[in-house]
Order: sequence, then structure tokens, then C-alpha cells
Amino acid sequence: MKITILPNRVIIPEDHETLMEALIRHHLPVQNICNGKGTCGKCKVWMTGYVSPPSDHDMLHLNNIELQAGFRLACTVQPEEGMVIELNFVESQDRKVSALQGMKTTTLDPGVEKVYIQSSEPTLADERGDWDRVVDALSTATGRSYDKTSLYILSKVPDILRADKFALTATVYEDKILEIETGDTTKRLYGVAVDVGTTSVAVALIDLNQGDILKVVSTENEQTAYGADVISRISFAMESQERALALRVAIRRTINHLLEELEVQTNVGKNEIFKMTIVGNTTMHHLLLGLDASHLAVSPFVSVCNRPLEFSALELGLEINPQARILLLPNIGSFVGGDTIGAIVGAPVVLEQGNHLLIDLGTNCELFLKTDHTMLACSTAAGPAFEGAGIAHGMRAKRGAIESVTITEDGVVCQVIGEQEPIGICGSGLIEAIDEMRQSGVINKQGKIVDPEKAETLAIELRKRIRAAEKGREFVLAYGSDQGQDITLSQKDIVELQLAKGAVCAGIKTLVEMAGITVSELDSVTLSGTFATYLKAHNILNIGLVPDISEDRIKTVGNAAHVGAILALLDHQEVAMVGELYRKISHVELGGSTTFSNYYMDSMYLERLS
Repeated sequence: MKITILPNRVIIPEDHETLMEALIRHHLPVQNICNGKGTCGKCKVWMTGYVSPPSDHDMLHLNNIELQAGFRLACTVQPEEGMVIELNFVESQDRKVSALQGMKTTTLDPGVEKVYIQSSEPTLADERGDWDRVVDALSTATGRSYDKTSLYILSKVPDILRADKFALTATVYEDKILEIETGDTTKRLYGVAVDVGTTSVAVALIDLNQGDILKVVSTENEQTAYGADVISRISFAMESQERALALRVAIRRTINHLLEELEVQTNVGKNEIFKMTIVGNTTMHHLLLGLDASHLAVSPFVSVCNRPLEFSALELGLEINPQARILLLPNIGSFVGGDTIGAIVGAPVVLEQGNHLLIDLGTNCELFLKTDHTMLACSTAAGPAFEGAGIAHGMRAKRGAIESVTITEDGVVCQVIGEQEPIGICGSGLIEAIDEMRQSGVINKQGKIVDPEKAETLAIELRKRIRAAEKGREFVLAYGSDQGQDITLSQKDIVELQLAKGAVCAGIKTLVEMAGITVSELDSVTLSGTFATYLKAHNILNIGLVPDISEDRIKTVGNAAHVGAILALLDHQEVAMVGELYRKISHVELGGSTTFSNYYMDSMYLERLS
């Protein structure tokens, strides 16, 4: 049985396999928020050949226009011979890329360097071995000793030495010789900084001689095919060793794909990359390394390892120079990982004198609080709503996503990424839309969409946009053109946002109370994360995402975790500071905290919260 995937791919499903399972097995991009249970409605495919009858899940999640046009949910489709499928590809406008362009560093000491040496040729009076000859010349040039080697290097020595009259370039890192090359290649020394997010992965290519960012590329984390959040992926990994292996392979393949893309788009070969730094949450850290993540999901939530780790590229199967050093920034706790440490390094204002709060917003939300007396960190189970998952028309910040909303008495104006017809709404649009709906009276502070028949003070145009849905009411943000679907926010969507923002606000209040200060005593609140860059201070305050403080104390710093990875790549002293932070920060577990639970219930309201 063969299925055609437009434009030019053919796959062969296995017996008793759904279309979703076949797509995942062939590494084809498909959203799988609910892990194939048919509850999220995100795995839409367009069937242009034989169209299977709609399932109950199709009827629930797809409108009549979509059903008639041949859209189905991949998780409900049983493959049949001759099927022709088009996946709903959307050109990415990934904000992770643009957020780092133009970044500069003031300190350049990457710890890896290239040294050009000229050794003497052997004679009857000088019968030293080829390797001894290299090490002696290198030690003379650098003043350091090199006692360790590898078969990879030794096997190359005779040919490399004699290719250019016993002159060569050695790449060294601490007391290790990573590579030897013919001639003088000292001007070509590169590294990469990798941000392994739950939803997406970004890789920055850096010139380690100049400190310049040459290129940043990003793509969706292939692990999203196995679940939208860390808990679903841990559950998937716990089912069998084969599934745990699939997750490890998926993330390594994602990184390698981006490395290949960098090689194509620049004149830098993968073998010229000698250092990599990686940040990611604790679950991503474990799944990348192939460590057992099962204990992260059950009390007392114990990781395999939190301390800083270093490997060779060969050990991790990452396709740069096989001897390149890979540094993983340390975790703080079960759900506060190296991405939080990276964000602290990337947003150093949070380490200044006074009381400073860092909020790293994403699929998982991490909080870091620094006072003059303590450093505390925790995570809150905000869920994937900020990334658009769990929202009926939610999507990532790509072309076609509503990213900003303005509501007046005359109607709704939506700003769309790519300036085209909207096909969904991303996290920044969701937060602004709900704030605008609250301010205009479409919803009340409890988050309930008002009854248009009773809302006499609500503008007529806005009342027309409120309509009955399957479960409660919904509000139309944008009417579909050419029989396209309307983009709406439902009562369920608003609840999803309330749950996410309530968890963040409650976490902040709990951490502040534990530190013995008040919210009003915070000197700054720094929002980190690519998504957070596009939020407006008044919106997050109005809906109670952050407790009520002066707007001028709220700052955004972009993807600080990735910035931290870049700084650790460029300056070996930053790596030493990372080790100190890892030892000084106390991890707070909110799971069994009655303080957190009490604050959580009070943080659900859509209003400024004290």
C-alpha cells in the first residue's frame, strides 16, 4: 500500500497503523498535541485523492467547509491504497531567529583556540615520534602540556605532518588536542549555541575568532510529534525503551538538520565547528542524552543529573567535528533546567543589587527571584496555551497567525504575521485579544463571555460577534473570507488562558512570599522568551498574568536562554559563573504547596491582581 504526500513523497504504511503514526514514522511534520487521542484537532491533513468518511473526532473538530473540502484528522484516518495527502505546511516566521541577529559580546575567551605550529623534521639524530614532535612544538607555543590524545588524532598525524613540510594547525581546548589540519587554518574557528525548547529548537553559528553571530536557524522540535509538553513526552518515553529511543533520536535529528542547514547557508563546514553549548529544560536535557526521565514526573521529582556536563560530539551523535566539546548548562531542579540558568546569564540585570524577578515564559514557565539575601527558582505548569496549543484556533507565531488585536465599538482589527488572511492566533495575540475583550465588556472578570441579549451597554457590532458554540459561547475575531473558517475565541479557550496565567501569577506570589518580600518591593520584572518579547506590559497586567506593579518596572529581553548559551560559548568565564549559580540557587517545588494552591484560586480573575 502506497500513500502519496504532496508534492513528491511516497510512504508505505504498516499494518494497523493510522495515518498519524505513518507520518511520524517517516519524520513528516504533523502536530500531535494530544498524542493521537483525537482530542486536540490539530493534526489536519487535506486529502485530495480518495477521501475517507469523517470520524466522530473529525465531526467534532472540523467545520462543514473543511469536511467537504477533504480535510481530516490524521490520527483518525486509516490508510488506504491511492490516498493523496497534503500536509498543512505553513511558512515559518520563527521569531527565535530575528531576536538574536546583531547581538554583540564584549568578552571573547571561548576556551578553544587554533595554534599554527612548525615542527622540525625527523633525522637520525632526532627520532622522536610524529605525535611527540607535534606535542612538543605545541607546548612550546602555548606553554601548556598535552598528555591526552585519541586514536582519531593519532591516525591522522603522519599524513598531516608531511602534507605541508611539518607545519600544521592544532585546535586545542584546555589540555586536549581536538583536531590537526594541514597548513594555517587559524582564521576558521566556529562554535554553535543551541536552544532546545519544548516546541522549537534554534541554533546560532558563531565565529569564535571575532565573536560574530553568522547565522541563526530554527525549526520545530521533532519531538512535538510525540506530545506537546514535557509530561506527555515523559509518559511516552516511559511506555517502552523503543519510545524513549524515538524521542532521543528525534531531538538529535532536529539539531543535526539545523546544522546541515547552516552548512548549506554559510561557507562553514560542520567539521570546522569545535564547541557547542546547549540550554534546555530538564526534560529536554534528559531526552537528548537518553537518560531515564521517568523520575521527573513523580514525587519527589528527581533528575538523573543536575550539574554541568561535557561530552564530545561523537558521544552524542551530533554532526560537527567529532572531537568538538559539547557543554550542557546545569539544571536547577526537575522542571527548572539549563534554560533558566542560560536566561539568568543572558539577562544579567536580574543579578544586580536589589530584588529582581525573571519570568521565562513558554510551554513550561520558570521563575527566578533574586534578593539581597537569597536566590530562588521554581516552575509552574502553565501548559502549552501560550504557544497556541489547547486553543481551538491557536497556532505558533507563524505566517497567518493573529499577533495583535484591537477592539473598539466599530469592531475588531487584527494584525496578522505576514499581512495575510488569518488562519489562527498565536500566544501574543491571544493575551491581547482577551485583554481587549475584557476592557470592551465582551467578557467579565471571571472570564465568562457575556450574554449578548442582556449586555445592553455593549456595542451592537460586538454583540453580533458573540454566538452560541457547542460548549458555551464564542467571540468572532475575524470572519473567514472565500468560505474560509472564522477565527474565534471560545469559552473553553479563555479558560485555558486563565489556567496558564493563573499558574504563573500564583508562582510569582508564592516565590515572593517565601523570599520575605512583597510584590511592590520588586525592583524589576524581566520577561524572557521569544514569545514574551511581543507582549505588552499593560496587557499582562490587565489580565493578571503578573501581579500589579508599575509598568516601568517590567522589561522584556527576548530569548535570554539562547543569549546565555551564546555567552557561555564565547566566554569560558561565563561557564565558571554558571557553575556558581547552580550551587547558589535554591529550587522550590510548588507541587505540594498550599500557599501556591491558595494563590492559584485567587489568580484566575481577568483583572489587575495585587
